[in-house]
Amino acid sequence: MAAIRASLQRELFQPDDERLMAVINVVKSGKKKKKDSTFLCLAVTTNQPITVRLYQVKSDKGDVFKKKSTWLLRQVRQVNGINPRKQTGEFELLIDKVFRWTATNVAEKDPFIKQLWKLSNRYLPVQKPEFVNVPIPEEEFSAEPTLTIVPGEDDSNGQPEDSLADYQPVSAKEEADFRRLLTRCNMTIGQADAFADQLSRELSVLDGANIQAIMGSEQAVLDLMNLIDASLEEADRLEAELVGFDQLLSHVRENVEMMEEKDSLSHVETNNRKKLMEHLRLMVAALELSQEDEKVLMEGRLADPASINRCTRAAQELQRCLQPKVPAGMNHMKAYKEQLARCQQLSDKFAEKFIAHITALFQNLIELREELPSGQWHNLALPKQSQRQHALLPFAELVMWIKLARPEVYKVAIDRYITYTKELYKRDLEQFFEQLKVELTQIGADRRSSAGGQSRIIHERSGSAGGLDLGASDHDSFVKLIETMLCEIEPVVSSEQKFCVRFFHISSDIMATLDTQSTGSADSGGSGHPVRHLEKQFNEQVRNILNQLFRPLDAHLRDFVENCEKINPVAVMILLVRLSKKVLSVQDAGSYIAVILGTLVVLVKRRFDLFMEQQVQSLSDVRLPKKTRVGVLDTLRRFRAVAMEAEGAFKDSERRADVDRWYPQLVNAVCQGIEKAAVDPHSKSPAAVVRFENYHQLYSDVSALKIACLENARKNIRKAYQDSMASYVKEYMGRPLERLQTYFDQVERCIQQGMKAEEVGYQQQFSKQELRRVISSYPGKEVKKGLDQLYRKVEKHLMDGSPLLQVVWRDMQDEFLQQLKHYDQLMGACYPNSKTDLEFSIQDVLQYFSEIAQQH
Repeated sequence: MAAIRASLQRELFQPDDERLMAVINVVKSGKKKKKDSTFLCLAVTTNQPITVRLYQVKSDKGDVFKKKSTWLLRQVRQVNGINPRKQTGEFELLIDKVFRWTATNVAEKDPFIKQLWKLSNRYLPVQKPEFVNVPIPEEEFSAEPTLTIVPGEDDSNGQPEDSLADYQPVSAKEEADFRRLLTRCNMTIGQADAFADQLSRELSVLDGANIQAIMGSEQAVLDLMNLIDASLEEADRLEAELVGFDQLLSHVRENVEMMEEKDSLSHVETNNRKKLMEHLRLMVAALELSQEDEKVLMEGRLADPASINRCTRAAQELQRCLQPKVPAGMNHMKAYKEQLARCQQLSDKFAEKFIAHITALFQNLIELREELPSGQWHNLALPKQSQRQHALLPFAELVMWIKLARPEVYKVAIDRYITYTKELYKRDLEQFFEQLKVELTQIGADRRSSAGGQSRIIHERSGSAGGLDLGASDHDSFVKLIETMLCEIEPVVSSEQKFCVRFFHISSDIMATLDTQSTGSADSGGSGHPVRHLEKQFNEQVRNILNQLFRPLDAHLRDFVENCEKINPVAVMILLVRLSKKVLSVQDAGSYIAVILGTLVVLVKRRFDLFMEQQVQSLSDVRLPKKTRVGVLDTLRRFRAVAMEAEGAFKDSERRADVDRWYPQLVNAVCQGIEKAAVDPHSKSPAAVVRFENYHQLYSDVSALKIACLENARKNIRKAYQDSMASYVKEYMGRPLERLQTYFDQVERCIQQGMKAEEVGYQQQFSKQELRRVISSYPGKEVKKGLDQLYRKVEKHLMDGSPLLQVVWRDMQDEFLQQLKHYDQLMGACYPNSKTDLEFSIQDVLQYFSEIAQQH
């Protein structure tokens, strides 16, 4: 261990000007000893200030030491010896966490802990570690109350306790200083005795000089003592004089303090007088109403336009007096109460005059409106109220005063305005919508007269004569009428709302509260919920007034929608699109007109959905007359009419999604109707013919409409059309050669049951003679005759002039040729080398089909 200690001092600590004080070889508890050694080292610095550090040093295979961890001694919080009564190498150090080590040599543990304790007591005045379960004698811990002492044997070996180590090598700096001192004395290391003698002589000389200096300064010390005594006597004399002066000034101090107190009271009295005068001045200014303003309010000449402004200004001054800002306590004065009561009495009288005048004005303006000549009414024009509103606006500021001064009178003014104005709007709206009804009736009459017996009229399921399609002129008339209605109603309602807000100052108190809360929210970082609440309150107040003014409007709008539907149900599409567009164009979404039109849009949307549901039900419910050819169903024409009207109304509209949602349902309903008609027992047409004729027409209609949401449906319709035509061709193609078809069907069944093809000809019922007999029954003329009959049957199945006749005939030709090729294949497989063929060739068949098509 001594060699390791010397190596550690030389390699690790001496280059850093540190001295190794203790070292112990350890391993972590619970782990096997590794090839690499671990040492805990205690070292102190050789320079001031002295610092003690604890190092964890590791050595690799080449005996090269490296410092792995470093801690200051004051970071060690506890040293635990684990078990002081048992020889064990385990101990714990609590630093930033608990480190548990085991000494490889048990004898090294106690000296290391003892050295740790000594360094702690010497260099750590505070923050010393706590030693627990360590076998160090009690006398060494007597000065340490923080230690937990466990008595043990005294392991001292007679050496002084304060010695830090048996041997400490000289540092490089100490060696350099020593050599420099020898050089100054012109000596070498070998002359150590002579060097020691010289140092002793120089020390003796210095001691003698020091003693002589002390003896020479004895007289100066005596003189200094005498001077100090004289200074003390002079200080006592000055203190006595100061005491006398203080006794003389004590009487003067009392008089001065009394004068200061009187002066302070005088200042307080003066300040109080000034403040009282200022408060009185403020109170008088707040309650004072000029004689001129009082006279104006007493007279109350509201009929004179020039006098209205004077009354307004005087009323505002009166309101200032009714809400004075006076200093606290002044409101208890008798003069204050008397003046306030006088102002309140004046306010009550003027309020009565104002409400009487404004009520008469409301009534007179309505009567003036009734006296207007009827010639000023324009067809489909709702009269504007700008003149009436302009006549009332000069009183807006007085209404504001009434709202602040007399809230109950303000409510009476609103009620009386509503009472007279709602009758005006009721009459105007009735006349306007009555004229709209006349225009709608005219559109319906023109439509019925122009429609006549044209085939575009499509009867509804109930059998009524109302058509589902609109002509171009009818469509334009509906659009123009709806736009006229909206353009007349919207400005009148919006103008009335703006007038009510301005005239009755509905937003004044709400906006004031809004500004106050907005400022408070900005300062405190609050949310915008109070703002939305106040906006909602504002809209509710406005809506409450306008609901009473325009109470009949909602009923008139509903009647207008019903009348449009009576003229033609598809008009609901135009209404939905135009109303939605108008609602979106309104700038204020919370305005009354926006709410009214929004409610109407909801109603029209429901009517539109109901109309589409009725169309879906009507298109799927097909009823045919007895024993008739079906042809193209009437539901296809109805679907085409509805789709064309919808496309005309919803093209480039924001409500496009509403109609796109119904298109697939309409197409499915048409398909369901086709399937019902195909299996209807009253039908004289084959089911396949009903299907492919109607699916072909439906495919053509859907393709012509070019509706994106019906692309998948269009593909399915085409497939259904092709499948039904193929089924029809396959069903009727076996008729011209029925016996031959039956013969080969039986041959195929035998082959499917397991009989080999070449063995079929050996069966009696399928012999070559039987085959020739069946073939001989179908010469070329007979085949052509059968094909001609088939053509006539197909022509009879299809509707007159059907463009599908030639398509079906061409498919039958292809199917017949495939049958012939199939017969040839079966004869080649079942009757090899029989040289048996049909009595007509494929070229003959092509000629037959061509001649038959040309003949018809």
